[in-house]
Amino acid sequence: MMSIPAAERERFTLPLARRRLLAERGAIDADRYRRELVDYVRRFDPQVRAFADWRPADLEGSPLPYGCTVSYKDTIDVAGFPTRLGIRSGYRSYPSRSAAIASQLSARGLLCVGKAAVTECALGTERPSLNPTYPDLSASGSSTGSAVSVAAGFCDVSVGTDSGGSIRWPAVYCGATALRLTPRSDRLTGVHAVSPSLESVGLVARTPADLDWLWRTYGLGAALGAEPSPQRHRLRIGVTVPPGERLHSEVADALAAVADRLADRGHVLSHPDLGWAWRQRADAWELLSREAYDGFGALLDDTRCTPLAADTRLAVETGARTSNARYAELRRRQQQVSSRLARLLTDEFDLLAVPLEKGLPDRADRQYASVVPTEQPDAVDLSLTILASHARLPVLALPVVLSTDGAPIGLQLLARPGAEDLLISAAKLVSALCQPYHLQEAS
Repeated sequence: MMSIPAAERERFTLPLARRRLLAERGAIDADRYRRELVDYVRRFDPQVRAFADWRPADLEGSPLPYGCTVSYKDTIDVAGFPTRLGIRSGYRSYPSRSAAIASQLSARGLLCVGKAAVTECALGTERPSLNPTYPDLSASGSSTGSAVSVAAGFCDVSVGTDSGGSIRWPAVYCGATALRLTPRSDRLTGVHAVSPSLESVGLVARTPADLDWLWRTYGLGAALGAEPSPQRHRLRIGVTVPPGERLHSEVADALAAVADRLADRGHVLSHPDLGWAWRQRADAWELLSREAYDGFGALLDDTRCTPLAADTRLAVETGARTSNARYAELRRRQQQVSSRLARLLTDEFDLLAVPLEKGLPDRADRQYASVVPTEQPDAVDLSLTILASHARLPVLALPVVLSTDGAPIGLQLLARPGAEDLLISAAKLVSALCQPYHLQEAS
C-alpha cells in the first residue's frame, strides 16, 4: 500500500492555531508554503485521489498559511466547479449558484480549493480514494474525498454530507474528526441529497482542536445558527448500544475505557434503555432507500450518465419497493423517534455516546456492499450510525482508541438539535482524555 511520507504530510497538517501563530510571527514564508503545497498536492493526489477537481491557481492565490481552505463533496454545488455526483461515465452539471453551505463558509473567509471525490451518487460501493493515514484500511464512503483531502493536508476542512454515516466513517477511518450539523431543509439547498429527511451537511477537520479553532475563529456557530453552549463541568452522558447485539471485543473494551476515563473526571454516565429507538433502524434504512430512489431514480435512464454501476443501480432501484402509504408511515414514525430523543437529550442527558460501528474498520483490500441494504435488513447487519440520522440529531465522530492492529476505533457523540457547540467542547474533552492510544494501553 502506498503512503505519503510522514515528514511531508506533517508540514501541511500542523494544528491550525499553531500555523496561524507561526504565520503571524513570520516564521512561515507564505509564498514558499503555497508553492510547496501545490507541488505536494500535484505529487500525492494522483495516489490517494482525494479530489474530483482542484485548481492549482486557487491554492497559489489562497490566504494560506494565515487563512484556511475548504473542499466540498462533489454532491454539493459550488459555482465555477462542475458537479459530477461521483458518476464515472461523464455526467456533470454546471451550477450557476453555490449551495447554501458553500456560500456561508465563503462569506466567512474560507476559500474553496476543490471538489472532493465521492462514491457514485453517494450510494455506490467503489471507494474513489485511498486512505492517507492508514493505508491498509479503506477510506470508506460516501464522503470519501472529504476525509482524505483533510487527512492528507490538501485542505484544512471539508464539507461532506451524511444521511446514514457518510461523513463519520471516512473521517474516523482516516484518523480525522467529523461533525454532522443539525438537519435543516435550508442546509440542503444546492445539495444533491440522498435522503432529505435524514441528511445533513457536515464538517471534517483533522482534530477536535482544529474543529474548535475553525468554529470559533471563523464564527461558524453564529453563521450556521448553532446555540451557544455554556461551559459544563459535569456532563450527563448516556452510553447506549443496541440490546442483544454483540460488539467486537475491542470495540466494547474501547467504549468501556472511554466511559471510565470520563467517569473518573466526574462526569455522570449511565446506560439508558433505548431499545425502542434502536428497533427503528430497519425503518430508517427503508426511508433512506425510498428517498434515494425519489432523488436519483431519474438518473437510471439519463443518457448523460448511463450506465450507472450495477451496485449503484441496485441501491437506487431498491427504494421503488416502498409504497407512498408506507413512506408516509415511515415519516410519521421518524417524527416520533426524533421528538422523543430530542426530549431525552434536553431533560435527562447532555450527550449520548455510541460506538461508530460494531466491528473494526474495513480493510482496503475487500469489496463491501452498498450502505443501503438491498435486501430485507437483518438487525445484526444494521449500522450504529443510522440512529442519529433517523432522529435528525447533530452528531460528532472521532477516533478514540487504536485497536491491537493499529486501526482507529471511533466514538459518536449525539446531542439535541442545535447543540453543535456542546459537541465540539465534548469532543475536545474526550480527545484530551483519550489521545488515541493503543488498546493494549487501555488498562
